[in-house]
Amino acid sequence: MPPSGFSQKAINGLLEFVNANYRVIAEKYEGRSLSERDFLEQTADELERQVRTTLIERFPDATKLNGGIEGLTTFVSECYRDLAQEICIGYDKHSRLVIDGNAIQKELNQIHSYLVRFKI
Repeated sequence: MPPSGFSQKAINGLLEFVNANYRVIAEKYEGRSLSERDFLEQTADELERQVRTTLIERFPDATKLNGGIEGLTTFVSECYRDLAQEICIGYDKHSRLVIDGNAIQKELNQIHSYLVRFKI
């Protein structure tokens, strides 16, 4: 059971956020010669670096928001790293096949499916 205040709309908003992030990196990955696994790991590292430098400079309440910004960054970057690890293993925690070059699209399909079915 989610904590009080985590409504269906709030959870779906977080899933939409993750979905949008995966769509952006899918576009960035298109046409690259780098393996999808390496690209995901590199993207996670770049995201963390960008957040620590750019967002802190741009938000006047960065010190107060830092924990939240770091938390959201950790959430997204760990999603990328988890997917990269699934590529290494060859399957996800539900024993679904994860293939380098198709993993981001698989993740997008699963997020879409989950958004359609998910109910608190």
